[in-house]
Order: sequence, then C-alpha cells, then structure tokens
Amino acid sequence: MTGRTRHRTTWHRLAGLAAVVTALTVTAGCGTAGEPAAEAAGEGGTLTVGLAKETECKDPQQDNYGYGGTIGRQIVDSLTERNGTDLTRIEPWLATSWEVSPDASTYTFKLRDDVTFSDGSVFDASVVKANFEALAGIKAATGAAFVQGIKAITTPEKFTAKIEFDKPNAAFLQATSSWQLGILAPASVARTPEQRCSEGVIGSGPFVVKEAVYNEQTTLERRTDYTWPSKARKRTGAAAFDKVVFRIVPEAGVRTGAISSGQLDLAQSISWQDGPVLEKAGQQLLKAVNRVPAVSLEVNTSRPVLNEEAVRVALTHAIDRKKLVETAHNGYTLPATGSLTAANPFHLAQPEALRYDPEQSRKLLDQAGWQVGGDGIRSRNGKRLQITASFVGNPDNQTFLEVIQQQVREVGIDFTLRPLSTGEFDTALVAGDYDVHRWSGALVDGDVLRILFSTRTLNKSRLTPGNDLEALLQKQVAIGDPAERRKVLDEIQRVLVERAYQIPVFDMVNLWGAGRKLTGVEFDDSSLILYDAQFTS
Repeated sequence: MTGRTRHRTTWHRLAGLAAVVTALTVTAGCGTAGEPAAEAAGEGGTLTVGLAKETECKDPQQDNYGYGGTIGRQIVDSLTERNGTDLTRIEPWLATSWEVSPDASTYTFKLRDDVTFSDGSVFDASVVKANFEALAGIKAATGAAFVQGIKAITTPEKFTAKIEFDKPNAAFLQATSSWQLGILAPASVARTPEQRCSEGVIGSGPFVVKEAVYNEQTTLERRTDYTWPSKARKRTGAAAFDKVVFRIVPEAGVRTGAISSGQLDLAQSISWQDGPVLEKAGQQLLKAVNRVPAVSLEVNTSRPVLNEEAVRVALTHAIDRKKLVETAHNGYTLPATGSLTAANPFHLAQPEALRYDPEQSRKLLDQAGWQVGGDGIRSRNGKRLQITASFVGNPDNQTFLEVIQQQVREVGIDFTLRPLSTGEFDTALVAGDYDVHRWSGALVDGDVLRILFSTRTLNKSRLTPGNDLEALLQKQVAIGDPAERRKVLDEIQRVLVERAYQIPVFDMVNLWGAGRKLTGVEFDDSSLILYDAQFTS
C-alpha cells in the first residue's frame, strides 16, 4: 500500500454560576466578566477550551486518560492519519508513502525531509527508530502494545525507516495514525518515562506548549513555520489560531454556562442533562462518536463466580441497554450492538447475544443452582451472587453503573460498585483485582481486540493460555487479505460476546459545547483536532 504527501493541510444555566464563570474569565485571560472569549473571524486570535480535568501524565505515548487526545494531539504529529470519511483509508502525514510486505510483517516508510520539532531538532528515520524502540520498553505505556513484536528497525536512508516484526502485524498501519504513536523529539525520547510524564514532551505539531500549570491551565502557541499537515487536513500552513488556552473547569455546569455566555469557545464533557440546554440556547453541541470498542464490562473469568459462563451470560441479558442510555445519558449515547461500536468499520452486529431478556437470565441462574433469597439476591452453597464493578470514580461512570446495579438486581444479582482513583484503578487492573471493570479501547482497527484480550497483552478477561480466543486473536493480525481477516475478526467478536468474556453496554458519544462562530473542530475517535479550527463571522 502506498500514499503520497500533499501540502494541506454550543442559556446561562444558573444565575449562581456567574461568580464562578467571572473568575474563570479573568484567569483564562479572556477579558472582563461578560466579555466573550471569541475574537474576530478568520486568522489569529485565541481559542479558549474548557477541559474537565488534566491527567497526570503529559506524554501522549504513555497517557491513558485523555491528555493525548486533547492537549497532546495538538503537540505531536504521527506518521499517518485516518481519512475522516473512510476510516480504513490511511493518509500520509510525516510519512509520504509506505510499502507493506505481503505477509504484513515489514513496513517501509518514506519520510518527509522538511519537518522540525519545536526545539529545532530535525525529524528523520533515526528519530522514528528511537521513538518506537524506546516506547516498546515502556510496558505500561498505552502505545507500547502497538510496537510489541518489533524485531528490527533499520534506516537504509536518512528519510527511510524499515520496521520488521517477528510475525505479521496487519494492524500496524492503522496504529501509526494514533496519538499513542505520535512522534517525539530526540530530547524527549532521551528522558525517563517519569520525566516525560511530569515535564511534558516536545513534538513537531502545529502548536507548542508556551506555559503549563498542572490541572489549571495550559497555553499553546502556534508554530508559524508549520507546513506539514496530513493529507486529511484542509489547511496547508500554520494553524488559524495564534493561541489555544486549555482551562481546567471541573464543574460540568460551569463549563456549560461559560459556553452560553461566550467565556469559553469550546468545552469538553457537556453533561447529558445539559446537552438540550445548549441546543435550545442556539449554541453548538458537537458529538464525537467513538469508533473503538463499545464501553463494556470486562469480565475477570478467573473469579470463581465469573468463571461460570451461565453467570456471565445471565448478567449480559439482565441489562436493558436502551433504557440505560435514555436514563443515564439522556439518549445521547447508543445502546451497544456488538463488541465494537456500530461506527467501527470492523463492527459485527450481535442483537441476539445482547438482547434484554431477564427471563433468560433467571432461567440460566436457576439451572446453575443459584436460588433467590429473602432479600431478592441469589445464593448457592451459602455464597451470595455478588459481582463487584471497579471503575474510575466520576459522576458519568457512577450514573450508568447505578442503572445496571438496579436492573440486574431484578434477576437476583448483587452488583456492587467500587469507585477508585485513576492510580488505584490502574493498580487493580494490573493485579487482576476486579470482578468486572468499565473499559473501552483506543484503536479503530479490529486488532484492538487482541490488545485487550490476548493473554500476551492486556488480557482484560484474565483468560488462561490456550483459551478458545487466543489462536483467533493471533491469526487475524497475520492475515494480509482484508476479506479473510474480517472473517476471523467476526468470529472473535462472536466468541467475546456470546460467551460474555466482554459485556458491551453502550457506544460512547462524547459531547462538546461550542460557541456559534467556531468552525473546523474535528474528532478522530476521542481525539480532538484543532488545526483546522477558526472563528467565522
């Protein structure tokens, strides 16, 4: 496969919010209270973005909780980018073209020769080699899974990088479009993983970090010399905005109010309840539809109770997904219809396996010997049918899991909630300290299922080696023919859902609020792209 580079590049809710929003305005440098953030239409000006929080790691390659898809995506470029209309089509970015061996084990990238990092260092094949070799050694990094199995990286020419895997890896080209494989400057690669997280990184992107105060504000300035956007972009040179200011505004209501009053131009994580408020007020409600795995309950099959397929399947059928999204998300998200979201090009619809059927749940549990007790919860041999859900504690997770808690109690399952901090959650996942946990994924390609469920990678379901999925997971990534590979990916999705190793719940739709004059904001999965954004008259 080859490609050629071309130079292209949402009412003020509550009166009580006024004082908070005023403070936000002053500290964000947007003028005095009541003065809109938006500047004149066209080139220049400052875009002010409200984020719910900032994660602890400021390295897109390592971060797992949002930095890479927001601030980080503006800083780093990738070798390729996905076409916004056809997700299976990969566009040139830092790579001008590429060749893939017939067995998809070797990738040869021809690189641009005009790219520099914001510290002035030059981008070439040696930088690609250093990035991927270093990343492969950071086992906890989200991007590390994409470069595992690399046998050798050679640089036959200064702007040619040849990457050889020890076995076929049909998903690697898709992975090169992600921020997790965003290319860092040599100075950043040379730092320790801890330094990269705490101090941030240097990229070749259209913006550079000018000032950052953790969990308060990050100010980016555009690079006036930026001339290497991907072919997927509309612009050809520097970004339109002079500056982008990311403000941390934890309260969802304050973010909504600040959009309505014009004191924020763009805001992340508009609450499901506030979506209609913005729309009625004539502001923009931008919907970023995830194209990765559905938000699911990943099941720890090593737990005695969840080792029983009957219990797992009963839990699956006890969830009314349509009612859940209406109750928890005001109907903005979509009921899951398969392992991958319906917007994913590799999606397999599995309505029968995911149908709401509490009678089937009761039947399965009865047959397995789980009897209903006086409090409505089932037990067997003196043990209650209790399943604990571990999750990063925040209102959105709490709300939808509470709906599941109420629904599955109707069939006799005690669904206990266990909110954790991000650090506690990560520790629990690594240790296998969970019954089920809330998760999604980060790669559009179907190979994300291997990354999530293979015993050789994250093994979210804690399956044992030699399980009925492993051979399929390894097989699909080694198939170069798209049609033949799709057949195997379909079978993987059937096994995952029918045997309830994964219990899909809903397809995430992230809500962003935007002022009336802001245009050009785009999303690649959960990644925010501001390069083409500008104000219009």
